[in-house]
Amino acid sequence: MRRILIHLLAYCVPLLGGTAAADCVEVGRGAGEILAGMTQVELNPAEHELVSERFAPDFAEAARLGIAADALFRFARCDLNAAAPAELVAVGRSPAHCAGAAAFGDRGRAPVCGIWVFAETSEGWVQVLETAGAARVSGSTTSGWRDLVVERGNAPFVMKFGGAVYQEDLGDADPRADALDDYGGYGVGPGGIAWYAFDDPMPEQVERAFLWFYGAEIRAGEGRIGVLPDAFRVGVAELDGAAPEEAVIQGVSPDFCGPEGCENWVLSGLDGDPKVIGRLLGFDLQAASSGGAGGRDLIAATQAGLQVWRNDGDGYALPEGLPAR
Repeated sequence: MRRILIHLLAYCVPLLGGTAAADCVEVGRGAGEILAGMTQVELNPAEHELVSERFAPDFAEAARLGIAADALFRFARCDLNAAAPAELVAVGRSPAHCAGAAAFGDRGRAPVCGIWVFAETSEGWVQVLETAGAARVSGSTTSGWRDLVVERGNAPFVMKFGGAVYQEDLGDADPRADALDDYGGYGVGPGGIAWYAFDDPMPEQVERAFLWFYGAEIRAGEGRIGVLPDAFRVGVAELDGAAPEEAVIQGVSPDFCGPEGCENWVLSGLDGDPKVIGRLLGFDLQAASSGGAGGRDLIAATQAGLQVWRNDGDGYALPEGLPAR
């Protein structure tokens, strides 16, 4: 499918490298190390309320011992998912939140301190990370969120966003596959969604449908003229029990992903004129064995849990009586 670039070269413009995380990392070092330098006084009222509630026992114990509250944490605002507002990062800086005496006496060794990341959503604040070490913001993304590289004095490891929180060692595997085992059977092999990167070889009718989608839904939409085709991956699945298969297109760049999920489109009619029969929001879309009159259910992981999308003949929608699990 690399020839797509030839078809689109005349009107696609390159995207500039993002600077979303520039405000929370040390400029010039190039490693993306998160530098938490803000004190509680510099937090806005919503952030201050969050911190006061989340770490209430820590502040109470500090007050009992006569330790200033500002001695416990420092903070940073890091845009990790290209969606406002930026996430709040809290980093421990006292012996209560850092491991090893070396953190306070040996300049040759980095401290291993607690790290917490909070995201503000329409439902309130959500903690998306709790770990320890020294964190760096990576240039790569997973589910629309910047990967984080964490070091604890040994080999660094990568934390990736798995749909609700940051997790270790997700790799190329679906981090939510086992969550669907109890919901009608997770589609495996030919029963699941076969995913392709935009430039992978794929069936001709699927490629044609993607080109139609890119022109009609993306290039024709306001504010997305500069979005390149590598901002998507294309899935193919048998959803309605009849040939041809349906296509599922998922946005995988910050243009289409935020705290609530990534944008997904379901296309039918691949043997003729394609049409969009669903616009879904969520991470890690999967096909279930259950379904409605229009075909198999699709299940997306969201911060609230698993959400079921059902097609009863008029396109995919969130059905009544099937809330997020």
